[in-house]
Amino acid sequence: MKLLEQTAKAAEAEPGREDVVVLHINHCMDNTFYFNDVLKSLFAHVTLLTPPYSNQDIPDGYPGSCYHGVRRDGVYHLMKNRVELDCCGTDFLASTMLLLEEAFRRDLIPLLRQGKKLLIIEDGGYHFEALPRVKRLFPEVEARVIGVVEQTTSGTRRSMSRQGYRYAYPCASVARSDIKMHVESIFIGQRIVEELGLMLYEADAFFPFHSVLLVGYGVVGRSCRMALEGRFCQMETYDTDPRVRLVAERDGVRAYSGPDPEMFSWDTIVIGCVGAPSFGEEMLRAFLEGRGTSVYLASGSSKEVEFSYFLRYLTGREAEIPGLVPKGRETGRWYNCYRFRYCGKEKNVYLMAEGKPVNFYREGVISLTHRVIDLVFTEMLRMALYLCRNRNIPPQLYILGEDNPMTRAISEQELLHRWFRENRFWYRGELEAFLRPHPLTDELRKNTWEKDYGEDY
Repeated sequence: MKLLEQTAKAAEAEPGREDVVVLHINHCMDNTFYFNDVLKSLFAHVTLLTPPYSNQDIPDGYPGSCYHGVRRDGVYHLMKNRVELDCCGTDFLASTMLLLEEAFRRDLIPLLRQGKKLLIIEDGGYHFEALPRVKRLFPEVEARVIGVVEQTTSGTRRSMSRQGYRYAYPCASVARSDIKMHVESIFIGQRIVEELGLMLYEADAFFPFHSVLLVGYGVVGRSCRMALEGRFCQMETYDTDPRVRLVAERDGVRAYSGPDPEMFSWDTIVIGCVGAPSFGEEMLRAFLEGRGTSVYLASGSSKEVEFSYFLRYLTGREAEIPGLVPKGRETGRWYNCYRFRYCGKEKNVYLMAEGKPVNFYREGVISLTHRVIDLVFTEMLRMALYLCRNRNIPPQLYILGEDNPMTRAISEQELLHRWFRENRFWYRGELEAFLRPHPLTDELRKNTWEKDYGEDY
């Protein structure tokens, strides 16, 4: 990761990091460990926590303090350097909260009591929900946090989720940066489509001659559409924003404003790109009333939330739908097929990757290569270093790409030009037009925090 290494090298002589320890929360993937090693080269102590997104594991012999969730037979075993700590049920968030509490208890609180300051770098915004638990152990924890750098939209939303919440420290986010919206999204869309294609083959299915429903036609949903071009599938979308639906229609994609049985006139592949529950009761009923026999549910966001309603329905935590009768389950490597009878008709729901993000799920998979994620990690490191240097900035939300001091201090244009130049990548004309950005980029960035539907990247 050339840009990341150059940024770290340039920061070695800078003051401001001597009293800072880092909590790093990210996917259990090779590029995360690479980023973590760079952080360890700059800070005296780094604690890495990898929530149980997938079937990945910490590399053998990886040094330092690592807290990890490994799923085995429906139970998350919480590990520190492969030594079992505790376990809990299969609830993703509960598992992550237990991991965080253990990381604070064992690693971070002793250092904070010695006067160290805490910098949080994360993907998902989980620490906001963990803080009430941590404050029971160390009430002054918020006063020790110099700031947080967040990677995703859903994580940024967590910082805004409590009504009347006042920020106790600066919260910086790259979730809607130009690089995330214009460059990373291209590769996210490609990886979702590539990984899902492999999983569909395992289920004796494929993109050609199927209908694909993109739930959410924002940045990532539109990137999935571009990645699907030439695959002989019918593409449709569902989005609650009329302006976004107009973009879809101009792209030649039929757009629905609400659940409709016509969405499921054929066997349909559903890609959820909203970072929120996207296949609720109305959508399930629309499928049941549609003419198609099978639906394939695939998450294109970085949480286990797109199909949370259906998962709850399976476990009896949602009201039964009259006439819907379970008839069995088929299990494959990367899918579970739930078979039903509904008013005399056969209906099959294929849940791909257990409802987790398909582009992270397979063991050993690379969601984004090092050279792609280099841009995002470099932005995050620059924001982290800014927080270390500027301890007196107001405690509020700083979105990279919006007008604020942090955006003015970090030039995304300069980073992009360096990235193309350093990697000898081909491009032509003006970068903005060349990258084919979403026509509503500015509106999506502005309205992300109020929208019902907006991708999790």
